Amino acid sequence: MPKRIASLFSGCGGLDLGFTGGFNFRGHDYNRLDTNIVFANDFDQDAQGCYNANPLLTGNGHECLLADIRNVDANNIPNFDILLAGFPCQPFSNAGKRMGVNDNNGRGTLFAECERIIRAKIETGHRPQAFVFENVRGILSSKMPDGETSVPQEIINRMHALGYHVSMQLVCASDYGVPQKRYRVLMVGIDEQLNIPEFDFESMRHIVEEDHIPSEHFGRIEELLLGRILQGVDNAPDHDVWEYSPGTQQTVNLIGGCEHGMEAMEQFHDGYNVSELTPSCFVGRSWKDIPYENLTQRFRNIADNPKKYHAPKFFRRFAFGEINGTITASAQPDKCGVTHPVENRRYSVRECARIQSFPDNYTFGAIPLQSRYKVIGNAVPPVMGWVLASALLNYLPD
Repeated sequence: MPKRIASLFSGCGGLDLGFTGGFNFRGHDYNRLDTNIVFANDFDQDAQGCYNANPLLTGNGHECLLADIRNVDANNIPNFDILLAGFPCQPFSNAGKRMGVNDNNGRGTLFAECERIIRAKIETGHRPQAFVFENVRGILSSKMPDGETSVPQEIINRMHALGYHVSMQLVCASDYGVPQKRYRVLMVGIDEQLNIPEFDFESMRHIVEEDHIPSEHFGRIEELLLGRILQGVDNAPDHDVWEYSPGTQQTVNLIGGCEHGMEAMEQFHDGYNVSELTPSCFVGRSWKDIPYENLTQRFRNIADNPKKYHAPKFFRRFAFGEINGTITASAQPDKCGVTHPVENRRYSVRECARIQSFPDNYTFGAIPLQSRYKVIGNAVPPVMGWVLASALLNYLPD
């Protein structure tokens, strides 16, 4: 019997797609898993609209519910075996204000909704087998109001009280088939009454190796480098580009494109070898490549006192021979590497989607242009989700 999945804070569906499977990314098939999504929810209308526009998720007859989960009665959620929850990360993100559980919108305590729903199911006589929580690494240093207990420890304590073993790991998506150095905290809980081992994150590595999935550290890194990921992207759908503001565009122009130029793309053909790439393919750019006399006062202050500001690489342009950095919801170049290596523009929607490991037949055109960047940046990379799902399903009994 397929494992029933309930998904909270579903976003545009990245983690749900990973737990569903049945898609192809860059020539690799991620087979359909023995799962069935019985409930999905998100508060954001753009995310919900994008989710419901994709048959890869809605083909089994379910749709994402537009609602604040705090207003959803747990009795209206069908019984499930696995709960997925990438509760909002902004309260814990380095790109935000890091207000944590003190976030004024109450987003920092939304993990309590996961606890509420699992508890409600247990009280009605149904024990979910497992749960998966995902968040930014900033959550590791976030504290509860007592100033001592970390947010992850609070979550572990609460879920342990409900009878779940909890495993937690900081992972990098590029180790699990995603062409992006994206660090996230994963928490996997398994019902103690199943009498099975706690989840071991090493099992995700085993999936990568068994299925020959590209990985930065476990093999086949060639398939994750930016020059390879951008191959043929002009022929894919959703290639619209959100233009930069005049001031931002001027800075991007001053930085200039990577020295390898577009002609370097020819080196990333089928079966290429990293050792054969020209040295320039590994050299990216940033605001530091702008001559000092052309810097704005903000950047001159940083250049004059790099120790104080830790000399950040704002306006990062990753080269074809690198793995791209984190794509964020804001898609701003001072927050993430979202500028094309050679062309003086923001990545297109499809380029961002590829860096997040969405298949080319996953559509984003149902929502406004700026919103497409937002939902893609907020998503859990589907390929990493598939690796995690495959590993977890191997643990759970039929």
